[in-house]
Amino acid sequence: MIWGTEKHLRHLAIISMVAVVVTVLAVISSPLTTKAASSSGVFTRYDISASGGFAIGITVDKDGNSWFGLGNGSIGTINHETGRVRVYPLANANAGVGTIKIAQDGSVWFTESNAPGIGKLNPVTGKESEFLLPPSSRNLGLAPTFLVLDKQGNVWFNEVDFSDATGGKLGRLSPNGVITEWAVRTVGAEIEEIALDHQGNLWFAEQGNISKVSPNKVGKLNPCNQTITEYTSPTPNSRPAGIVVAADDTIWFSEHAADKIAHLFPDLARGITTAVTPVSTATGPSSSAQAGKPGAPTNPVTTSAQTTTTNSRVTRSQGIVEYSLPHTGSLSNTEDMRFDKHGNLFFENDSTAQIGELVLSRDDAAPTIREWAIPHGVGFYNIEFDKDGKTLWISDTAGYGTNGAVYKFVSPETED
Repeated sequence: MIWGTEKHLRHLAIISMVAVVVTVLAVISSPLTTKAASSSGVFTRYDISASGGFAIGITVDKDGNSWFGLGNGSIGTINHETGRVRVYPLANANAGVGTIKIAQDGSVWFTESNAPGIGKLNPVTGKESEFLLPPSSRNLGLAPTFLVLDKQGNVWFNEVDFSDATGGKLGRLSPNGVITEWAVRTVGAEIEEIALDHQGNLWFAEQGNISKVSPNKVGKLNPCNQTITEYTSPTPNSRPAGIVVAADDTIWFSEHAADKIAHLFPDLARGITTAVTPVSTATGPSSSAQAGKPGAPTNPVTTSAQTTTTNSRVTRSQGIVEYSLPHTGSLSNTEDMRFDKHGNLFFENDSTAQIGELVLSRDDAAPTIREWAIPHGVGFYNIEFDKDGKTLWISDTAGYGTNGAVYKFVSPETED
């Protein structure tokens, strides 16, 4: 689905004849569709500040409605047709809501970094269930900040050790309430975003502490053979942060401190594999119920944003191709990334308050970056496309302040 062009093949690292053959097969399996750019994209801004201060960890349900953390202790949702917000207060007003995902049955799952644990909300009844981390992890001060759901009903999540005494853990909450944890051995990993590939492996970014030397790695947990494989970014101290899996099971990760996006080919890249022993703990949720209530008016405002286009410089190494983004000089720029309906890669930039797109051409033109300024954006941001891959929803934490917003964005490429 992504980047399957002759132009892309010329961007891949040529390591050996065998590597070229493997790479060609991998890339041809997923064709790229690109569309001609028009002059502007369209943002609609929803003001949620009066309902909760800031928005974080956005996702979209099957009906096209956005869901997000609203301040530290609520869940919010915006009806995409009316623009009205509905607020679900949580039992723990200081839960520290982070990432949110919608299960196939409509349940809303979310991380609670301050609990610390995993929450589940029934949006029909308002029933909330909270699964705390095992005591050993709570005693270490570990905190979940990102989660993903698999088709078997498991909830996968990170457990960050912000003290950097350990590498933190990767966790899985099963449908029957068992939490299984795998310790990451790289001390100071400060695990950021996670993603599942089609074989059931959990990929994760090791961002590290902004004030220290970054571990500079992305990792793969294989829960079947109980191993973790880690791959080092070619750019020193790049702080890998966002991570997504393409349709062909190649991995894209953002380099938060390097103004780059990287494309990793697991069959070609050099990784170091270590065994890891899982630890399982049964957990029972605490439950409460509080029905959702209407929030304050969101006063939607629609604004056009001009497209700016710049060339991207390509750097090749074994199994990893890096694409430069416009220079910001910031240590916290691009993180979240998502694929649109054409398989094109969109991203957000925290330091410049922009939405961007990496464009690989079918002809001999250089790769380009298209960007659109988020009107009145403050940051930090999370992004998610709707199920049709056309409308990109954006949450703005406003620096975890009181002027947060939710946006929907339609780019020139996805509007038809």
